[in-house]
Amino acid sequence: MSREPIWRRYARLFGADPGADTDDELKFHLDMRMRDYMERGMSREEASAAAQARLGDMEAVRRVCVHLGTKAQRQRGRWERLGALRQDLRYGARTLLRAPGFALMAVLTLTVGIGATTAIFSLVHAVLLAPLPYPEPDRLVLIWETSPQGTERNVVSPGNVVDWTDRARSFSHLGAYSGPYGVSLTGSGEPARVIIAEIQPGVARALGVAPVLGRTFVEEDAQGAGDVAILSHALWRDRFGEDPEVLGRRIVLNDRPISIIGVMGPGFDFPRRGVELWQPVRTARMDPNERRSHNFGVLARLAPTASLDAARAEMNAIAGGIEQEHPQFMTGWGVNVVPLHDDLTADVRPLLILLLCGVGAVLLIACGNLASLLLARGVGRDRELAVRRTLGAGRGRIVRQLFTESTLLALVGGACALLVAPLLLQLLLEAAPTGIPLLERAKIDAGMLFFAGGATVGCALLFGLTPAFRLARVDLQTTLRGARTASPAGQTRLREGLLVTQVALSVLLIVGTGLFVRSFQALQQTELGFDESNLVIFSVDLPMPRYPDSPQQSDFYHRMVERARGTPGVVSAAASSHPPGSGNAMTFSFAIEGREATNPSGREDDELLLAVTPGYFETLRQRILQGRAFDSRDHAGAVPVVIIGESLARKHWPEGGAVGERIAFRAGETPWLEIVGVADDVRLESPDVAPRPMIYIPFAQKSWEWLTWGSVVARAQEGADPVAVQNALRTGMLELDPDLPPQSLGTVEHAFRENTASRTFAMTLVAGFAAMALLLSAVGLYGFLSYAVLRQRQEIGVRLALGARRGAVVRTVLGRSLKLALTGAVLGTAGAAAASQIVESMLFGVSALDASTYAFTVVLILTIALGAAFLPAWQASRISPLRALASE
Repeated sequence: MSREPIWRRYARLFGADPGADTDDELKFHLDMRMRDYMERGMSREEASAAAQARLGDMEAVRRVCVHLGTKAQRQRGRWERLGALRQDLRYGARTLLRAPGFALMAVLTLTVGIGATTAIFSLVHAVLLAPLPYPEPDRLVLIWETSPQGTERNVVSPGNVVDWTDRARSFSHLGAYSGPYGVSLTGSGEPARVIIAEIQPGVARALGVAPVLGRTFVEEDAQGAGDVAILSHALWRDRFGEDPEVLGRRIVLNDRPISIIGVMGPGFDFPRRGVELWQPVRTARMDPNERRSHNFGVLARLAPTASLDAARAEMNAIAGGIEQEHPQFMTGWGVNVVPLHDDLTADVRPLLILLLCGVGAVLLIACGNLASLLLARGVGRDRELAVRRTLGAGRGRIVRQLFTESTLLALVGGACALLVAPLLLQLLLEAAPTGIPLLERAKIDAGMLFFAGGATVGCALLFGLTPAFRLARVDLQTTLRGARTASPAGQTRLREGLLVTQVALSVLLIVGTGLFVRSFQALQQTELGFDESNLVIFSVDLPMPRYPDSPQQSDFYHRMVERARGTPGVVSAAASSHPPGSGNAMTFSFAIEGREATNPSGREDDELLLAVTPGYFETLRQRILQGRAFDSRDHAGAVPVVIIGESLARKHWPEGGAVGERIAFRAGETPWLEIVGVADDVRLESPDVAPRPMIYIPFAQKSWEWLTWGSVVARAQEGADPVAVQNALRTGMLELDPDLPPQSLGTVEHAFRENTASRTFAMTLVAGFAAMALLLSAVGLYGFLSYAVLRQRQEIGVRLALGARRGAVVRTVLGRSLKLALTGAVLGTAGAAAASQIVESMLFGVSALDASTYAFTVVLILTIALGAAFLPAWQASRISPLRALASE
């Protein structure tokens, strides 16, 4: 029988008509089929094989056949592997369902670990890792002055702003800003308090942002009286209903008519979150000869060809030149150029890194704990795995099966974590301190989903591979015979290493918690210098057009204080330019009569200054150590007087005698002020901020018309409702001036809690991490010891049969637990000491190497280790020698 030519068989494979008689007919069919298969997705190589076969190129046909055969073989291999994977998944699911308690505990552990890690990482990513929402944000910098007292981020004098703008060539744009601060908004709805900031046109150019409506500031806007403003998107939405015709509308800010020229886009809130409106910095404020006052921030964008190092070198050279030109005011002053993102996050970076390390440690402990539990659980599966090996399953297949089970746990835990992470993130955002910048950007987005997926895969690898390889190496003969032997030394050391690592990480977290708790206790016990309980604060800012001079301003606060004193539930009241807990205060330098200051300016260092009304010290219950407090004698026409703090008195009059001396803020320009009292030092900003030298002047004698803001501080009766007192104070103020909305209401205790919120937040979260770590470590110890007892069942039975006392068995198990815990504790304390610098800046009143905290941690770990080992030790002591030997 004649054999059909190979080219005809190959042509039939591709659908050509093998009955064609002529070459042209066959070529036509082959070409048509070639196009058809290429449209269906066949490669050109495969489709053109028919044409090559038609032409009789047998070598080409052979190559294509080999290629197609290999491809089909690969396809069959993929289907076989998919089938095996489906089989592994089904078997693994059934295996886990047969142990629902273990599966549930593993899934819950992973859910909390991965969910918490994802939530914390979303905070870290939003604040520290994600770029700022500006074009080329890495080229944005803030420029600060450095003071002779060592302040690295001091606000800038107007003269320096002018010189930097004229001389610096490393920046394409540079501008100054001030604020934010509160003003009253009228002329559009109910009177309201809004937060504004003043910026130069160079600020908007440096940021590279454009408004969604209107325009930004130009130089001409700064030449006038500052009668234009730009709205934030939130203010435009809430107060103007997103009216597109808002441009050109007139509003009134502190009694000054203002025209709206623009609306910024959502999310723009420079220089701080919460800014609702922007005005231009008026040219009149930028006096090139003014070097004594420091009140501006400076933002700049690096020029395309300039580097950060080059900009710093240039600015240092400029600062040196300014110091030589103005030695009286600029001696010892320097400049500091800081990337904008680094500056915004400088204060919170240690906190977020600490939280990320803490939650990462919990996740590692969870993975180690699950690995130990899988090993302990695998003891009961030795026979099952040995049977599978006997029936032909290779070690690779066993490893794959066990790893599949671990991956199933990780996937279920990761899926549950994705449901939990948004809830945890919301809780974190609600509990987080208000001072954390960029926090509003934190969310569970595609990047966080990718992170959660990576964490899930990492967990599967961390807790799945080691048990899989260990359990795949079972001794077939011994296991099938039913005997149990101790694990090889290498495997035992590995499991012990996992456990020691868990304990060490737990110690790190417990030490951190202990330090934060000690720090919190120190805060609570800190002597403030005044009684902060039952103090209610009511702040306002008087519009200068309505209250243009100091007498009118002083008269308003005097009447407001009198109304507060008559309010039901109020014991006493006074007014201050900066109330306790505000975190803001003015600083003034001064000259001492009859002395020559060491500074080239002829004045002493800048110190905090407060303008207060009579009754202020009595209301705060702040002691007057020498002399007297302010009273009705200290009115506007009386002899100018001043009270200083104890530390300032010790600084300049160490031998005493400050009362009766005189100082002046600008010698020759203002009168000499007689010191009539020395007050006790106080911590006005927060319990964790050390007292600073203070100067107090009577509000009625202040000579600065621009000091329009003030706060009424009222002491409520014991048990009085602070909210009711605040509402009564608000009503009284509106009776005095219906168009003057209050800027803030609250209590001193609440303000102090806000100022220490970062420490409390860190303490709470680290304590939560430590509690989880302790629980997981205890479970890990229990699982490891239970596993060890089960593996050594025959050995223990032999020892008991030979006369060993059951108490000795208990001591052996407990001793092993203590040994592992003590090793982990030593490593953990060493790690905590090495990492002490991370938490040092967040502690107060306690050293990061506090010995009592470390000792308590070690005792706690050893106690928990004994507790976790008790049940396995008791079980070991109850082993029956007869049954143990019979199983051999």
